[in-house]
Amino acid sequence: MKHPNLGCFSAKQITVFGANRSGIAIARLLHDRGVNISLTDSRDIEALSTEITQLKNIPIEYYLGGHCESCIANAELIVVSPGVPLEIPILVEAKKRNIPILGELEVSASLCQAPIVAITGTKGKSTTTLLTAAILEADNRFSNVVVAGNIGVPLASKVATLTCKDIVALEASSFQLESTVTFQPAVSVVLNFSRDHLDRHGTMESYLNAKKKICANQTSSEWIVLNAADTTAKNFTHATAAKKAFFTDHLSNTDEEWKKLCRKMGDGIGACLRSNANNIGIYTYKDNQEHWVCNVADLPLEGAHNVRNVLAAIVVGTIFGITPVDMGKAIREFDRIHPALEHAFEKVSVIKGVDYINDSKATNVIATCAALESIEKTTELGGDAKRVFLIIGGYDKGNNYEPLIELVSTKVKNLVLLGEYTQNIEKTFSGCADMHHSATMAEAVEYAYTHATPGDIVLLSPANASFDMYTDYKERGQAFKNAVNSLETYQSLD
Repeated sequence: MKHPNLGCFSAKQITVFGANRSGIAIARLLHDRGVNISLTDSRDIEALSTEITQLKNIPIEYYLGGHCESCIANAELIVVSPGVPLEIPILVEAKKRNIPILGELEVSASLCQAPIVAITGTKGKSTTTLLTAAILEADNRFSNVVVAGNIGVPLASKVATLTCKDIVALEASSFQLESTVTFQPAVSVVLNFSRDHLDRHGTMESYLNAKKKICANQTSSEWIVLNAADTTAKNFTHATAAKKAFFTDHLSNTDEEWKKLCRKMGDGIGACLRSNANNIGIYTYKDNQEHWVCNVADLPLEGAHNVRNVLAAIVVGTIFGITPVDMGKAIREFDRIHPALEHAFEKVSVIKGVDYINDSKATNVIATCAALESIEKTTELGGDAKRVFLIIGGYDKGNNYEPLIELVSTKVKNLVLLGEYTQNIEKTFSGCADMHHSATMAEAVEYAYTHATPGDIVLLSPANASFDMYTDYKERGQAFKNAVNSLETYQSLD
């Protein structure tokens, strides 16, 4: 199907699917470019009263409470929000009529004058996007560094003000990428890849193909940054013509190990760890030379998974010529307090010597693996290795829990199964740890509080989406925090 001329919207009749943040933003952007807009959503006008208010000054034809055939009758182009599956019946019908279907990201990026650094992965996208933005801001070479995408700020809401002197750090989800056609970031970053979103994509192959669109149109003038320790992510080298740069948290203890590792750093740029004196240093590599950036002990983010996120961001900074000194300063001064990082391995409190950690954003197995792998580094308290009360469960998106078996067996004292849909979890971890069923978050936290002893950790890391009990992971995380804060005996976080 021929791609529409995205630079000439004035003669277009476009239907936008989805009245969420992305849909609202793209409707405004296209209207401002002279496009006639129709907007459709499965929710009715009462449920969308707040959203519709944002478009009150724009002449839009609405089709609400369902997607009727009339909403595509005159459409020359359909723009879908990320939350709208491409296989719903009305879009299948649109395909039969040869109406082009593009995503908000595709359209917004085609109109964006600023270079884009697009970051994807099953885990760590938001943190790495913010770290990358902080590093790109370090030496003032860009007029403006904008954070956008799946992090909660649609690119469409920023495009109109961006110039070629700016740069965008963009979090890109598989839902956004699957509806792209010509998307071509200056730098793409693939952090990791693991089983997720099979309720949407159907198969791992479809999920992987959606992710690969981040780099499919890149040329040898652009870069891709890959996790050398993740086999699937590393294999994205075969999906693009872009220059390759790698990062890894493999630790080099000798000069020979370091040189051997650097020889594998793609097209001359990379980042990894190296022992120095009594510290573990984070180093960037460029033009056959190593450059110290900072020590792992300097990082304001806890957990081994965040070390990998920092390494990825450092590679991006190196590509753009940010100095190691400036990158190190940006990382050490990185502000952990950001709405996108709330509910992401967030330490809530210490009560009677027990840590309470909110990792509600862990909506898949790889995220919960990362949380458990990082447990030793989250507290100075002593205690047996099996000291975790893991609150797990939720809306299963087609998870395979087997990668968690060893971690649960060695670190989890008790699995607190939350909600009704925990049969697969219970079957997988039978014999690995004690289990307790809880119908509510308050009950789960109360149980852990009653049975945990000093040195233990109560960790909400569900490995599932929240839709069985909550609107989203944020509401679930807030329920955990409320339950912790309302415990009968409360002590302030040290």
